[in-house]
Amino acid sequence: MDKKRALKEILPFLFLCVLGGTLAGFLLGGMAEIFELIPGLIIIVPAIIDMRGNICSALGSRLGSAMHLGLLEGGLTSDVTLENFKGTISLSLFVSSLFPLFLLLISFFLPFTITIRILAVIALISVATGVTSAVILIIVTFVIIWFAIKYNIDPDNISGPVLTTVGDIATLIVMIGYALLFGGLFL
Repeated sequence: MDKKRALKEILPFLFLCVLGGTLAGFLLGGMAEIFELIPGLIIIVPAIIDMRGNICSALGSRLGSAMHLGLLEGGLTSDVTLENFKGTISLSLFVSSLFPLFLLLISFFLPFTITIRILAVIALISVATGVTSAVILIIVTFVIIWFAIKYNIDPDNISGPVLTTVGDIATLIVMIGYALLFGGLFL
């Protein structure tokens, strides 16, 4: 691929990603009261955000490669796409359920106490956030691949940065919602 074309495709999306990263920072900064309500939640935030970016960026890359290889001839409802989506949801569910266990392991070194009730709320928030944001990002992945195909853009140039940025924002918004819901119900 020609370097000028790649730069032309990537640059506008990277600029939007900088704006999106700033928004994610503001969202995280606004969660201070939630972190006071649910001690320990802040510890799993980086892991959940990183997981979303890693899993869904890999999904975008796999679908971009499938497009280049001609495996998406059946469109975005092809067997390749559906299997990748199932894998994304399964991986999100599995990894999201591990975060509370790791929090339990390190809780002995924290300057505050993590009760069983708080750990259960964090587990609910972690799993619900992981799966919900995975569904959102699967839809965003569909849109990115469709957009790339329609406008003759290499999806590998745009899917990674866009999915990680949208993933950060969506994950934080979803986490805030579940933290308010589950924190209000159980704490």
